[in-house]
Amino acid sequence: MMSKFIHIVPIGLEKDRNIYLLKKFPPFRVYFLEYKSNSKEEQKYASLMNEIKKELSSLVTLAEKKYLSVSYENFEESFLTIFEIMVKEKKEGNEVIAHVISGPRLTSFAAWIAASITNSKAYYIRPAQYLPEGEKLISKGFLKEIELFRFPVTIPSRTGLKVLEYLLDNQESMTGSLRYFVEELEMIKLGSIKSRNSAIVKMSYCLRELKRDQYVNITRVSKKRQKIVLTDIGRLVAKAYKVLKKYELNVNLNENEKTNKLHV
Repeated sequence: MMSKFIHIVPIGLEKDRNIYLLKKFPPFRVYFLEYKSNSKEEQKYASLMNEIKKELSSLVTLAEKKYLSVSYENFEESFLTIFEIMVKEKKEGNEVIAHVISGPRLTSFAAWIAASITNSKAYYIRPAQYLPEGEKLISKGFLKEIELFRFPVTIPSRTGLKVLEYLLDNQESMTGSLRYFVEELEMIKLGSIKSRNSAIVKMSYCLRELKRDQYVNITRVSKKRQKIVLTDIGRLVAKAYKVLKKYELNVNLNENEKTNKLHV
């Protein structure tokens, strides 16, 4: 059975380049990301994009259309929204295409990173020209299609992901000895770990890796006890891991290997 094209389109003030991708890959489903506005100035901006949304929607009359509001200034919200869409659609065997075109830079970067982790596709379209429209320059036409390479994303080991998830569920920090951490995470039940001593060694190595990759901050509070706190990127990865578990997808890695592949 052929996979269906699923488009993720952050709506901005430009349309021609989005139209190009919608025509090249006829969509089965389109997710339009709308700008979540709060202030009067933001609402004015959102109303301008509403006209673009209507025109883009009218071009895909046969496709299922979904409209989601996200804060374009909040990277975490944009990333998790896009990431969950991709994971859900990949689970169903569909081909996901992210438009890295007219949305704000934070949302575009979030879409690129999410596409890299899920093996989805992200496209940038170089415009033919920019023409003045009111106080802004708006792109017109299209000159070149660029499929972005997959951004190299380092994902923690399976044990590392378990640690991040535990921290996320427990006020984003924990204080104790390595033995305490092993018991809290029930590490002896994980994979090939058979003894408490080997679990303590594994935990020590895992925490060094997480600190090195800036997923956690670690401070010593006594000779045997230390405090571990999630960083912003650690929180984001922990939430992404929960999305994978929700859709019963696994990160394809083992304890000695890091990768950014998913298998369904």
